[in-house]
Amino acid sequence: MQTSEDTAMLSALKDNNLDAYQYFFMKYYKPLCVKACQMLGDMEKAKEMVQGLFIEVWRTGAYRKIDHSPGGFFYQLVCQECSHLQAYTERQKVQCPPCKTGPALIPQALHPQLLV
Repeated sequence: MQTSEDTAMLSALKDNNLDAYQYFFMKYYKPLCVKACQMLGDMEKAKEMVQGLFIEVWRTGAYRKIDHSPGGFFYQLVCQECSHLQAYTERQKVQCPPCKTGPALIPQALHPQLLV
């Protein structure tokens, strides 16, 4: 639910007001971290990812695309980023196929004639 304060802050945000952006960061950071942690299973990764999203949105000016629901906008970004991270992690978990060189050779003692 969007309050009148959210509406005023969204209007200020579109005028590049950093205080308005900080307002939305403070309001949504913790709930977004909880959502990301549920999806990723790691709170530290979740915090890092959410902070990175906020930085990227400010740096690229993507906040100008928010039409009516800043919370929905950020939740959608978090879900997309978590999906990308999960897919990347799954690709990294693919195991190396077993070697087909046969059993390992066990070292044998040298014949006494070769020791000379």
